[in-house]
Amino acid sequence: MNSFSKIKFTFACVIFLSLCPLSVEERVWKYTIIQDLRSKSLDYWEKELKPGTTLCFTGTYIGKEAQLSGANLPDPVLMLGNKNSVRWFPLLTFNSASSGEKILSSPELRKKLILNLEHYLEKHPSFSGIHLDFEGLSPEYSEAYRSFLFELKPSLKVKGKLLTLAVFPALEFDPKLAGFHSAIYKENVADEIVLMAYDLHSHKTTPGPVTNFSWAKVNTELLLKIYNPEQIWLGLPLYGYYWENGKKKPKLLTLSSDKKLVSEFGKETNGIHILRTEKGEGSLILKFDPWIEYAKNLKLAGLAFWRLGF
Repeated sequence: MNSFSKIKFTFACVIFLSLCPLSVEERVWKYTIIQDLRSKSLDYWEKELKPGTTLCFTGTYIGKEAQLSGANLPDPVLMLGNKNSVRWFPLLTFNSASSGEKILSSPELRKKLILNLEHYLEKHPSFSGIHLDFEGLSPEYSEAYRSFLFELKPSLKVKGKLLTLAVFPALEFDPKLAGFHSAIYKENVADEIVLMAYDLHSHKTTPGPVTNFSWAKVNTELLLKIYNPEQIWLGLPLYGYYWENGKKKPKLLTLSSDKKLVSEFGKETNGIHILRTEKGEGSLILKFDPWIEYAKNLKLAGLAFWRLGF
């Protein structure tokens, strides 16, 4: 167990626009986009990069020949995070589904990608490891993904780096998306897992809540059959959706813009505020108390949030 995982597991209330200031004893996983790391002020990042924070950032891509491309973190932000012992994880994804399928189905390209990842981490010694967010691939490549993870994990361990994954819920979720991650639920294939307990309903579905407590719970407990609690982060959305009557595409709700509206006209049900008006319906989490208590009772790694900026 690394020094970060020995930090006492405690949660306090969560207040937004951003997460509330964290004590040195608290743990939280925050996703952000590389554009915000470049554009937002150091004052902003000083509030977000508290001790106990894991910061996972987008912007690194894997091409069809297993090559990596991505931007460096701004030095002032990196130095600020390092001062507070922030864990940095680049979020890696394929630049297309076809690239991912080509690489995973080729032992030679899988080996090449592992070597490229090793070199990438050598160039970025501040990074704690990597975070794979592979989505949109056919379920038929699930076993190839499993093989890749078993090949990759030992090479990272030798270098003292962690393998972390984003995983879709297995239950009550689109099987075309969840199927690719099915092998993750069968064997312990990573150091840490972020369960993406959101988009239960989205712009791709009929109207309904973006998440709810009972759905997140059954999927968390399914992971607990394979993984230790301290390996699991419960991922929650800092956004929601609102469907206007007669329109198929929903509007995005955020705490920064819509908290007052949802608080005034919504009602908390199953861990999320449900908003119903004459014009339509939507949902947004306003209170995280039940989620905090659930994660604390199970001794999970903590809560993860997609994403800063909403």
